[in-house]
Amino acid sequence: MTLEELQAKLEDINHLVTTFQTSVALEKYYAEEIVMIEGDGTITTGKEACRQGRAVFFNEMLVEFRESRLISQDVAVSADQRYDFVVISNWYNDFSIRYGDQTIDNKINQLSIGYWKDGLVVRESYNYPVISMQTTV
Repeated sequence: MTLEELQAKLEDINHLVTTFQTSVALEKYYAEEIVMIEGDGTITTGKEACRQGRAVFFNEMLVEFRESRLISQDVAVSADQRYDFVVISNWYNDFSIRYGDQTIDNKINQLSIGYWKDGLVVRESYNYPVISMQTTV
């Protein structure tokens, strides 16, 4: 994959994310063996497990997603032979989630680091402030 081909894919992914079509982006641009690492350290391996995690977030936890905006994005050729490119994206997200009987508003910056191989994302980490959530017993 050339840098120009990657840039075209990133434009599409960014559009899909800002129009709340992350499931479409997952299907088109992520490898079957994708490894996703959340800000709290949770690791999800495999596209099917990622689909399930996204379904829980969007169908059970999400109350309102007001905005997702790309602030900056940088691309580097990977020095690690396992990957072709590394993409660092800084996103601003504004949303509310339901956790137990709490509704939590989030206005956060998220730094995503994606590792690309053979035209697909094979590893991605999401770095954001982790909210301590407590349930009443």
